[in-house]
Amino acid sequence: MSVTPQVLLSTIARERCVASIKELPAFSFNSGKHLHNASVLVPLCVQKGEVSLLYTLRSSNLKNHSGQVSFPGGKRDRGESVVETALRETEEEIGISRERIDIWCEMPEVQGRNKELLITPVVGEILNFDPVTLRPNVDEVDEIFTVPMKDLCDVRNHAHVKFEKHILPIFLYEKHKIWGITGLITHLFLQCFLPCDVYNVDFLRKQFKLHELMPSKL
Repeated sequence: MSVTPQVLLSTIARERCVASIKELPAFSFNSGKHLHNASVLVPLCVQKGEVSLLYTLRSSNLKNHSGQVSFPGGKRDRGESVVETALRETEEEIGISRERIDIWCEMPEVQGRNKELLITPVVGEILNFDPVTLRPNVDEVDEIFTVPMKDLCDVRNHAHVKFEKHILPIFLYEKHKIWGITGLITHLFLQCFLPCDVYNVDFLRKQFKLHELMPSKL
C-alpha cells in the first residue's frame, strides 16, 4: 500500500484511524496517589513530500526528563480541556498556532513513568507545514525534528527496553532514541494509523538498558 500523503491523510484513512484509536484500551492504573493531568500533541505533518511525526528534544536544563525526546505538551491548567492544553503547549514550545492544527481525535490516557501523571495524547495534523516557521522555546526545547513513516516502520530502527517487567518500544532515528511514554504513544498511534502490512514491528531484535537511554550530563 502507498504511504503517500494523498493516501495516508485522506478522509477514508483518517476515519479508519480514528475508529481504531477509539478501540484502544487506557494504559493507566490506579496507584492510590494523586494524579496530575497532562496532554501532548501527536503532530502529523508532511515534510519533503512524506508523512511524518514531529518530535521535540527537551532542553537539558529542564528538571524532568531533560534531554529526552517527547511530543509537544505539558500539564493541564485549571479549566482547560485536553485539546486546549495540547494546543497551548504546542504553541508555547514550538510556535505553531492552534489555527494551523487540524485536530483528529484524543487517544486513551497513558500513565506516566512516575505513576503520578495521566497523559492524554491528542492527534492533530499541522497544516501546510513549513519548518522555517517553527519557533522553539529555548527554555524548554533544544531541537525540533520530524521522522518519516518509512523510518518509523523500518525494523532496523526498532529496539526495546524492559521497565518493571514490561517491554517498551524504542524507535531509533539518526542520533535520537524515541522511548518511554513517547515511544509507547508512537507505537499505539502507528498501529491505528498504518495498515498492518505497512507497520510490521520487531522491537525484540535489540535491547537497551535504561542507563543507555538516559542522556549524559556534561
